Amino acid sequence: MATHREVLQWLENELFDANLVLGQRLPTDKDLAAIFRVSRNSMRETLKILEAQGIVKLFEGPHRSILPILVREPAASAGPALQLHIATSQHPLRDIVQTRVMLETSALENAEKHSIPREELHAIMAQMDEDLGLKQFHHLYVSFHIALVKAGGNAVNAALFTALRDSIYEYTLALVGHVPLWSTTSSRIRAEHRAIVGALEAGDYNLAARLVAEHITYQYEEAGVNPDDSRASVAEPRSLDRVASSRDKRTATPRGRSVAEQDGRPEQDEELDADRRASA
Repeated sequence: MATHREVLQWLENELFDANLVLGQRLPTDKDLAAIFRVSRNSMRETLKILEAQGIVKLFEGPHRSILPILVREPAASAGPALQLHIATSQHPLRDIVQTRVMLETSALENAEKHSIPREELHAIMAQMDEDLGLKQFHHLYVSFHIALVKAGGNAVNAALFTALRDSIYEYTLALVGHVPLWSTTSSRIRAEHRAIVGALEAGDYNLAARLVAEHITYQYEEAGVNPDDSRASVAEPRSLDRVASSRDKRTATPRGRSVAEQDGRPEQDEELDADRRASA
């Protein structure tokens, strides 16, 4: 196991056992290196990774030592630890989807007019209407659903959902390789987002909750995955990263249009089809 994961697991256990509290100063880099039996340079790199993940803040101590301090924001600390727990425990996809439906529907059923982040939701929807790559689209997708959970005004729900951010991003992005036509799917996602926000703004919170539950579960139905099956999983195609990164690369033609555009097909769908043919 990588050192930063070992330290993360140790922090999780210490917090659970109440040996540590958020905001507490941790041992220096030198002391931590001795505890985990690694070099001081290795521990410094580990601490930098944990700082980038938002788990600790690093300060310079005496004799050029590094003093790590646990952040006070619960969601920031819980996120990576929860991701590690999910990864190592191999929870079924069913459990993750059910948790998401539970948190989002609860938030919308209990939404309050003053707590709905209208500006944030509309700003995200406007960004999602732009010509985006797969990864950028799905980062915005997750941000939209985090904003929805905020509408419930429950800080604990919001913190839990934020902790699941990366997991939700990864499994929704993985679905792209399983849908028949991504342009159709992305249009549907945007339309359903608008309908959910419309119900919220109209004060019909039960309708908003029903719409978001259908929105989440239909993603899997469309991809041919049954989230209620305890054995279900979403295996991300190996070439999905290439498809995502090449989204904005155009094959120039004399008329300045891409080959996909001349064929009347979205280029992203052509890339996915080519991917499937290559792996067939």
